[in-house]
Amino acid sequence: MPRLHSLIAGLGALGALAAPMLHPHPSGSTDRVTPGAVRVESTSHVSITLLDDRSVIQQVAREYDTELAEGSGFTVTPDGVVVTATQVVQASRDPRVYAANRVFAEYFKVKIPADFKRHTLDNADLNRRLQACYPPQQSDSTCISQVTTKVTVFPYLDPPPPDGLPAQILTMGTSPAAPAVLKTTKGGEKQTLPTVPLGTEIAANTESLDVMSLPARPSATAPPKLDTAHLDPPGSRTFKSTEREKLDGVLKNAGPGSALIDDGKSEVVGLLAGGDDVATTITGADEIRTALVAAGITPRRGPVDVVFENALASYHNKLYSSAVPVLQQVLNLRPDHAVALDHLRVSRAKAGTAEDAGSRPRPSPVAAKKASSPPALVFVIGGVVVVALLVAVAVPLLLRRRRTGQDASAGPDSVPPVSWPPNGVTQVFETAGGTARPAETSHPGSWPAAARPETSTPPEAGRSFVSPSDPPHDPSPPRGRPQPVDLSPPGGRPHPADLSPPRGQGQMKFCTQCGMRLGQGHRFCGFCGNPADS
Repeated sequence: MPRLHSLIAGLGALGALAAPMLHPHPSGSTDRVTPGAVRVESTSHVSITLLDDRSVIQQVAREYDTELAEGSGFTVTPDGVVVTATQVVQASRDPRVYAANRVFAEYFKVKIPADFKRHTLDNADLNRRLQACYPPQQSDSTCISQVTTKVTVFPYLDPPPPDGLPAQILTMGTSPAAPAVLKTTKGGEKQTLPTVPLGTEIAANTESLDVMSLPARPSATAPPKLDTAHLDPPGSRTFKSTEREKLDGVLKNAGPGSALIDDGKSEVVGLLAGGDDVATTITGADEIRTALVAAGITPRRGPVDVVFENALASYHNKLYSSAVPVLQQVLNLRPDHAVALDHLRVSRAKAGTAEDAGSRPRPSPVAAKKASSPPALVFVIGGVVVVALLVAVAVPLLLRRRRTGQDASAGPDSVPPVSWPPNGVTQVFETAGGTARPAETSHPGSWPAAARPETSTPPEAGRSFVSPSDPPHDPSPPRGRPQPVDLSPPGGRPHPADLSPPRGQGQMKFCTQCGMRLGQGHRFCGFCGNPADS
């Protein structure tokens, strides 16, 4: 049987290797992350003063607000610490150029576009003054400007805050793709803002990531958008070339700062940056954590997140009746939790119905196996059929070889067993009408009825005994055969088991590693591979 076990084990391993290689795609577990998604919008407030020294020095002061950048981000603490890309709060466009064009066109009554480009004028004197108005500020500058960046965070809540939550910049990076850390100055006092679970790195076997972006201000009708992008090679920080067009579209629609989610672990492992003149870049979770340390922030989750994850366990297992009270507890802590509100509506609609796993009998293992996905079931059945066919062919061959070996071990001199000693002889009497007489059907080997002596005293009815006049039984063995030796153990003890090998075979050996029997001449165990001499 060791050979048979080895064959079955090998076939099982072969079937496992033949299974299709698949990698996970979004499966719904991202709702552990989506509650912490935010949209980030930054504007610049520019205070500029134009100096006109052509006659009497005049100062013309103006203030302008201009959109700086917009993108996505995610919350990492319940009191409102947000992470996004630096390019979202520090765009490449200089708002001082925009303000210079506006104030110069208004004061000198010339046509200059209100944009972020540097222009020239035909008038040499005005052109000199315009160029001196553009940054950077120098000793002969004709404009003095001061820029204040205003950042607003729009969390994914229902209903959403109409004006968002104001935030301040704690740290920014030196490159557009570097992480920027923000802190809301309003709305996080109760420490109940939903957060995301922040990972540590992109695992080496990760083949795809989910990009979570917010193309518009989030609401119940505008939830976070999820796109799947594949890495090349797996575990790296580069996407496949075939994903470039998709990612360009994500970045164009306010994608910078989008969270990158490892769907297998349901945690954020990086952020996406790029677009315009910035190359598409993956900023890993290690860089994010470094930026948080520089800002004196430790990522953590709040009580709302803990209760919500408990609710997700019931919700994703379709235990809708059990999920309802837990989701209600989430809303008691955070009434505008958008994902909890949506899941509560679904749970209440399905609670107590056929879709509620908590209100119907648990299916048997056979039914559960039938309910598995058709593609996986097809592969499993196919593998089982192949293994069964191979076993059906191999088992008879091995059994035939074993029987052949046993027949060869039996020599031509084998003698069939003989019953010994022969049956004893007894005389049986019966009573009929009070007179004892021999029974007509006597025991085999007894004396003939005519030779039996009569007894004067009949025996008791129903008793049988050996007649003293019967000839003694000869216990000697048949002619030509020796007297058998009594090999029975003393004291009525049972015979010990015969551990000697069959005739013609050597001493049996067993593997010291797994205990399986070793074949003749085998140097290694056919089941576990352990050397036979160890």
